[in-house]
Amino acid sequence: CMRSKAVRYAKNGLSFPFLLEYAAINSMLDQINSCLDHLEEKNDYLHACLKELLESNRQTRLEFQQQSEQQNMEADVQGSQPPV
Repeated sequence: CMRSKAVRYAKNGLSFPFLLEYAAINSMLDQINSCLDHLEEKNDYLHACLKELLESNRQTRLEFQQQSEQQNMEADVQGSQPPV
């Protein structure tokens, strides 16, 4: 509770303006912490999306490579047969 902190600090000789400043700084730090948590969540989400995209691109590249190799093999087989 803020009031109990104020009483405790007042007993230690700390002034009320100091307590207000302390409370304001504490509140700002809480807001910064909340923002950093939110940014970390977004970063984790984006990282997961990028990993998924990279995997998808890798899979597409492999499929394209396999199709290209198959077409080259078919062209080689057709090229080695005598014309009809």
